[in-house]
Amino acid sequence: MSGRPADPVLAAALKRLQEGMPAVLATIAATRGSTPRVPGTRMLVDATGIVGSVGGGQLEFEIIASARDLLASNASATRCQHFILGPDLRQCCGGALDIVLERLMPESLPWLKQVLDWEFEGAFWEGRLAVGDPSSARRLHRLEGAPSEPGTARLVKSVDGAELVEMSGRPWPQLYLFGAGHVGRALVRLLGDLPFHVTWCDGREDIFPAEIPMNTRCDAAADIDALIKGAPADAHFLIMTHSHALDFDLVAAVLAKERFGSLGLIGSDTKKARFLQRLRADGVAPGDLARLQCPVGIPGIKSKVPAAIAIAVAAELLVLTQAREQEGAVTGVQSVG
Repeated sequence: MSGRPADPVLAAALKRLQEGMPAVLATIAATRGSTPRVPGTRMLVDATGIVGSVGGGQLEFEIIASARDLLASNASATRCQHFILGPDLRQCCGGALDIVLERLMPESLPWLKQVLDWEFEGAFWEGRLAVGDPSSARRLHRLEGAPSEPGTARLVKSVDGAELVEMSGRPWPQLYLFGAGHVGRALVRLLGDLPFHVTWCDGREDIFPAEIPMNTRCDAAADIDALIKGAPADAHFLIMTHSHALDFDLVAAVLAKERFGSLGLIGSDTKKARFLQRLRADGVAPGDLARLQCPVGIPGIKSKVPAAIAIAVAAELLVLTQAREQEGAVTGVQSVG
């Protein structure tokens, strides 16, 4: 899949509008000092609930209250509020941030549909909305390439007022998950709230659950060889099918690809030893064999409960992707999902 996963907050905003439910989009536009979240972070607020988070605690409580005040007022003008994370909010971060609150109306549907279409295509965009204007006045510009700071926002101030400027394209790692059993299902549920683009493969078409997270695409009829060969060079692979024979074929196919982010296999030390023996006999180089992680997941979690295994695997993925991001920051290389 060449596109990026839908931003869950913007996707939820589109769904609310399509269902005729009023909501307010809260976006962190600027920060100074220590703050719980970064510029570009969004939260959707309606009369009964929220989607996403801009930091939790008393700060988020105040932002939700302000958003619901905006809903109750029926005002269409976008607002900007400044918060200092000090004693008044019972938070000791010491920083400050600006939050832009915009009431979403039926007239906001075109821009929401457009940015989500661009995300699906893998295109990048810039959005601009003047504080005081309605959400529908947002100006969009499709970018030719990835922005220098993807997935961020800033508040541009001038003598004429202030403007929220947003950049799309926060890079999300691509994960190819093979197997839709108990652990696979638990892992997909967990990854639904994490920044991963998941392609979930299992030849048993009727095994996928009815509810699939927005960042996940199911594929029951994939050409596995073509899928693996066509995956990005930094893609992560997790193999946990119902068949050891299929597991082995998938491991061999990923190792033959040579360039990939990581390769994890569910199983025991005994399973790993048997796989390595066969792969060694097939001529796989020792350096490639060393890249096979089995058992998969961060060490120290011994539970065999599917949800516990999923947590261990997700934690390991986060460690791997964080290390890659830090490496990219040092070298100046940026990965684009």
